[in-house]
Amino acid sequence: MQFYTVFLVIGVAVVATAGSDVQELPISTIENVNQYLSSQVDDSNYLATDGYDVFSGQFPYHARIFIKHGNETGHTLSSGSLITPNYILTSANGLQSNNTHGYVVLGVDDSSSAATQQQINFTESGIQIHPMHNIATVRLEHPVTYTRFVQPIRLPRLFDSRTYETMEGTNVGSYSGPLKYLRNQVISNDVCHEEHPHAYIYSYNICTNTYVGGAFCNRAYGSGLIVEGEKGPILIGITTAVYVCAVNYPNVYLRVSDFRDWIGMNSNYVFDF
Repeated sequence: MQFYTVFLVIGVAVVATAGSDVQELPISTIENVNQYLSSQVDDSNYLATDGYDVFSGQFPYHARIFIKHGNETGHTLSSGSLITPNYILTSANGLQSNNTHGYVVLGVDDSSSAATQQQINFTESGIQIHPMHNIATVRLEHPVTYTRFVQPIRLPRLFDSRTYETMEGTNVGSYSGPLKYLRNQVISNDVCHEEHPHAYIYSYNICTNTYVGGAFCNRAYGSGLIVEGEKGPILIGITTAVYVCAVNYPNVYLRVSDFRDWIGMNSNYVFDF
């Protein structure tokens, strides 16, 4: 019999000053693991994976966000997506504290070199957090320079009312290691609710299953869920809930199209009609 440890992860990662130790927080554990997983083991995801390797320039919008609080020596590590030369769209995790600042690194992948990367600082005054939902924008201290390795991602058009169900969604993640990606099917919120026994799924959420494309063993908080549109990739979700790869719970995202007005008021992104 296989034994699993299950974690419900609701935070981000903290990186020590030396960069060698990474600690997740906060995590709630389930005491009776065997009983809890008795209905899951036979249906466990044999395609579970740490994700697939990213090639250079494959996801030029993906940003690693290193967050500092006051004079702390460590960093909180999160992810986000470049939407304009000056703005990153991400989750609010780790950004709520006073005197929050840090830097963003773009142009990063497993094989990238310092020559492809751009590191830009941000300050507390550049952080805008939604008052009710897990979404934030970060204004960079100066604009990025667009290259083959650093490019913005488009957001859904103003009149794009699609739910994106059955479309293939791509998610990028990194957790104390190389950048990885997965591709999974977007599912309806009703199906997501049925398959997710311990979560409330609201209209402003969007979910992907963990079959066919595998399930992340890495963490990806704040990173984007992307689908391919007629004119290229579109950012449709922001990662808010990721579960261990041995359990087939859908991954949950914030639905970007429900927050277009807020994004427009808290960045310089201009939506297409």
